[in-house]
Amino acid sequence: MPTWDLTFFYSSPKDSQINEDFEESLRKIKKLQQQYYDKLSDPSLTPSELKNFFQEFEKILKMHNFTYQYCHLLYDSNTQDETAQKLYAVAKDYDSKIEMESSFWKPTLLKQNEEKLNELMHDQELKDYTHVIQRLIKSKNHILSEDAEKVLAAMYNSSRGGFEELYGRLTSSYTFKLEIDGEIKELTDPQVRALRRKPDLKLRRQAMKEFFKKYDEDSLIFEKTYNSIVKNYDTEANLRNFQSPISMRNLNNEVEDEIVETVIKVTTDKTPMVQQYYRWKGKKLGIEQTLADIYAPLTNVQKEYSFEEAQKIVLDSYYEFDEEIGELAESFFKEKRIDAEIRKGKRGGAYTSYALPNKKPFILLNFTATLADVGTLAHELGHGIHGTLASEQNIWNYHPPLTMAEVASVFGEMLVIDKILPTLSEEERTGYLASNIEGMFSTMFRQNMIARFEISSHNLIEQNRSASWKELAELYKKELEIMFGDSVIIPKEYYYEWASIPHIFRTPFYVYAYNFANLLVLALYQQYKVEGKSFVPKYKELLRSGAKDSPKELLKKIGIDISNKDFWEKGFEFIEREFISKLD
Repeated sequence: MPTWDLTFFYSSPKDSQINEDFEESLRKIKKLQQQYYDKLSDPSLTPSELKNFFQEFEKILKMHNFTYQYCHLLYDSNTQDETAQKLYAVAKDYDSKIEMESSFWKPTLLKQNEEKLNELMHDQELKDYTHVIQRLIKSKNHILSEDAEKVLAAMYNSSRGGFEELYGRLTSSYTFKLEIDGEIKELTDPQVRALRRKPDLKLRRQAMKEFFKKYDEDSLIFEKTYNSIVKNYDTEANLRNFQSPISMRNLNNEVEDEIVETVIKVTTDKTPMVQQYYRWKGKKLGIEQTLADIYAPLTNVQKEYSFEEAQKIVLDSYYEFDEEIGELAESFFKEKRIDAEIRKGKRGGAYTSYALPNKKPFILLNFTATLADVGTLAHELGHGIHGTLASEQNIWNYHPPLTMAEVASVFGEMLVIDKILPTLSEEERTGYLASNIEGMFSTMFRQNMIARFEISSHNLIEQNRSASWKELAELYKKELEIMFGDSVIIPKEYYYEWASIPHIFRTPFYVYAYNFANLLVLALYQQYKVEGKSFVPKYKELLRSGAKDSPKELLKKIGIDISNKDFWEKGFEFIEREFISKLD
């Protein structure tokens, strides 16, 4: 299994350069503030002066983000390591200070009148920052005073950020004891979740019972942590004059509330598709399914993939799509920028880290040798390719909003599906189609269900000032019932599943972006199927654009209108036509 080579950043966690770089970043941001504090609000501010400010600011952010990324990756490699814990705490402290010292620029620049801001936005010298200024103007009603912004930045790590870390530390420390093949084994979170795809019905159900039992045992911690995060997030949204808490995320994602509401409603209306599928699967398996069985394989013979096999499948898929894309994907393996090994203390799940536009993202995986893990590898490499191509942008236009951040990753999964299908027998093909349908349901309907849970739980906590473990479990149960109906049995332990979803703790209202992107990719992939190789340059240009324009405008350039309800419904038609209808 590959592991990261973090010497790309520093020689070791004890390298004195780490603290020196943090200190240098902090010293420079303070100097920048002194230099530009009065200048940014001065009516005589020139485009050249503002451009210089952005360029100097970017240099500081790149230096700081580079060091912070190292500390973050080191910590996620082993959250139980004391050196990594301390270094990550230092990193977060400096991050808070940088945020606090740089919080002056938005309120200060917004002191300029509207005419001046528009003049700067349209100036040719500032063409690389047009969208930065445009976004600033749009957020004007939600930017607080300089002092208020400074307080929010300073308090983050001791409020919401502190609870986020508590959640991560606690869940990363979990291990689960299960009897497998007559032997008691101690498993990590990813290993237990992987058992849901095993043919052994008893093992699947026992695994998930033990998994959620752990969360129930720590219910007081999860209840308090979630309530505190929600209250903090919603208080900030209220202070910033947002109509609702999700609106604050929507502004960051550069998507209107109405479009998000449409996507959630259209997806909810399509849930009979999920129930129809699982009734079919229950008959196929010849069992009365529970939620622990929804990822069960259709046959008792379950193929496993070595990491080398997964690597070959994924790289071949990317190379066949485009040579440059293939080379970018391969560079992650050559340069040791993937950590796929399962270790006690390592953060669970998978993600891609691209903190600054330096063409060197890093990928974390927990590879368990399943077919789903082959898709996960393709998914994360898609993120990495996106982060590499978007490195042409400045740091403000670099990170795509969440609504676009999942596009390249899901597109990569689609390439792998097309690569694997022709190699399978009829029986394997049915199993693989079923597995991918379940993956899409997870990405779309499940994430939509979680988004609905977030909206209702935030409302409940606002109305009652808090929500108990039991009340949150009841809310989640209702959402499970809406999604699955009577197609599966919902065991009581699944009411606690909400507590095992890291996104709702770390990044409130993130999850709808998965569904948004999945539906978007289905449209893009259909376009690729029709246009063939002529589609590739347009797709690469979309990724290279990063966040230099809003999703709506970037997608309009390739013929997609995300404000149209019919557009979103076409994604479900694609799943029905290309996947569900091809099951026996």
